[in-house]
Amino acid sequence: MTDRLPIPKQPGRPHEQLIAALVPDNVERQAAPVRLPTLPAARLPIDTGPDLLIGAGRIDRAGRVHERALFRALGWDPGRRLALDTLHDLIVIAPDPSGRHVIDPRGAITLPAAARRMCGIEPDRPLVLAAAVHEQLLVVHPGMTVAHLLAEHYRDVTGLRHDH
Repeated sequence: MTDRLPIPKQPGRPHEQLIAALVPDNVERQAAPVRLPTLPAARLPIDTGPDLLIGAGRIDRAGRVHERALFRALGWDPGRRLALDTLHDLIVIAPDPSGRHVIDPRGAITLPAAARRMCGIEPDRPLVLAAAVHEQLLVVHPGMTVAHLLAEHYRDVTGLRHDH
């Protein structure tokens, strides 16, 4: 007779349900998702009277645009926080106490690369800036946009149409 030693039982898998630990038992107890705040819609100035001031400039390689005269007319000093948005291939800038952009100590604002690409703004190319003082808006136009508008105006004024 041989003495047999009892073979130890292999421990079975614990009767756990890890999924149950991660998923709440009662779905009704979950809080409703928080709604993100809605950003104000970008707007363009509607007054074309003496309140609309025009300036021209170029963006430098760092993406900065300097237009101290328009910033001064708008009352935007260095340190002023601004919000920036794109609308119809234009960059629209407005004061915003919690804005992510700021007028630097040299009186310039840096336009983000993504916004510049979306609007076709390239370094060392002309820009036209329109400041609506009453509405506290600055609109940055690529020079080519303004050139196309002027060409269309000239065709309308002269009655001449040139097909290319």
